[in-house]
Amino acid sequence: MKTKRATKEFNLYWGDMHTQFKPQWCKGDWDEFLEQSFRDAREYLDFYPIVYYPADYYNTKEGLKVESVGWRDEYQPEWEKICKLVKKHHKPGKFVTFAGYEWTGDRTRWGDHNVFYPDDDPPLDLSMTIDELYENLRKLNGIAIPHHSGYAPGQRSKDWDHYDEDISPFAEVLSGHGSSEGCNTPLKLDTNPSMGPRVTGNTVQDGLAKGCRVGIMASGDNGGGFAGKHGTGLMACYAKDLTREAIWEAFLARRVYGVTGDRIQLALWANNHFMGDVFRSKGPVRIRADVTGTQAIDRIELIKNNRVVATHCHQGSWDIPKKGKVRVKIQIEHGWGPSAHYGFKVSQKVWDVTVQAGTGAKIVSAEGCFARTGQKIKRVTGTKCTYRVITAPRAGGNSPFLRQSVIIEIEGKLDSKVKFTCDEIAETFTLKELMEKSRLLTMRKQVIANVKKQFGLTPDQIENPEDVLFHNSYKIKMHQAIPEKGFTASPMTS
Repeated sequence: MKTKRATKEFNLYWGDMHTQFKPQWCKGDWDEFLEQSFRDAREYLDFYPIVYYPADYYNTKEGLKVESVGWRDEYQPEWEKICKLVKKHHKPGKFVTFAGYEWTGDRTRWGDHNVFYPDDDPPLDLSMTIDELYENLRKLNGIAIPHHSGYAPGQRSKDWDHYDEDISPFAEVLSGHGSSEGCNTPLKLDTNPSMGPRVTGNTVQDGLAKGCRVGIMASGDNGGGFAGKHGTGLMACYAKDLTREAIWEAFLARRVYGVTGDRIQLALWANNHFMGDVFRSKGPVRIRADVTGTQAIDRIELIKNNRVVATHCHQGSWDIPKKGKVRVKIQIEHGWGPSAHYGFKVSQKVWDVTVQAGTGAKIVSAEGCFARTGQKIKRVTGTKCTYRVITAPRAGGNSPFLRQSVIIEIEGKLDSKVKFTCDEIAETFTLKELMEKSRLLTMRKQVIANVKKQFGLTPDQIENPEDVLFHNSYKIKMHQAIPEKGFTASPMTS
């Protein structure tokens, strides 16, 4: 599940620096809630700096609820529990953990920051101003990562006039709130209706325009305990090895970047200096990027002074190979199914899946695009991959989190066969066929049985049976397989 891509010096590791915890958010036992998050995270993340959120207590006056500011006695035992679990689950070389919390200061000018420490049992600092926080962090070698900086100045967005690059080597450009990159950038900052909208003043672009030397990352801001939720933000980090010391050194050196979920592998050099380096150049700067996507690459943009100065358009620049060996990536998406809107009693669906490569083919890797707990890639061998995904019930509305995906990388000949098995579905395709088009597989037998069990009806007793059965069938989308020339690119510019 974990993916690495080494340069000459570094390995690529993945983590989520913003999964929040607070007892009030837990529907059951908080201890088990925390334990489950660590167990899930170590299945598909390399490092996990957990975030305690101490501000979510409310004071009520005349019926008006106001989120608390400053210290409360409840915080210390909760913080100690977080730190204890961080120590318990830290396994150098396998799974690296850090203790952290979200600092909100006086909840106005200074902006929210996620604070982390390189050592065990750090203090919980609820200083009111950023200058006090910075002073304390310098003593303990901690860092503070600006969060959702794109909101209105003075309203919990980053004040870039108070910035220390040693304390904040990078900033969160995207989280569950949306994007704080700038006001005219493609992704929005609109999921929190109370704090929005974003405006010019404190975005990441504003910080860069002021001359702040700040790296870029993305993370989840997931309050539900599921770290690395696909679609809300994920962080990549280039480090020498999977230890706290090496990961922390990479943080301070800004060898980080962010993705929205798909684990796009990016390596970037400027005049042979790697991402995060600081150097001077008298002549032209030569930029080189190596990019490996999980699906077809659309384009790569180079931004200087908050303007796109070069674009590599990759979409439509490649063809399906007609001979020889191929390496492809195919996304397999699971979900849909019976809906409460049609009268069904709905529940989550467990999908146990086997992907078997035939003669002349092998499975290179498997990557999960997961958004809820319980997902697991069980086994990846030379010719076989087995995994389990769990999709949420369609109780109302629509969300991409109701669907779960796995991306399988396969190498073989054009006529090499791949068999896909899940419940009643058992389909075999060649790699050539997988590259030619996408497919939709429906579980018709299951929905017929479900209608009979819940309503006592057979298809011939239903008006427009095909419409009803299709709308309420569990479905699998086999996305069009993308060859290596489609999901890799190495543009260069001066």
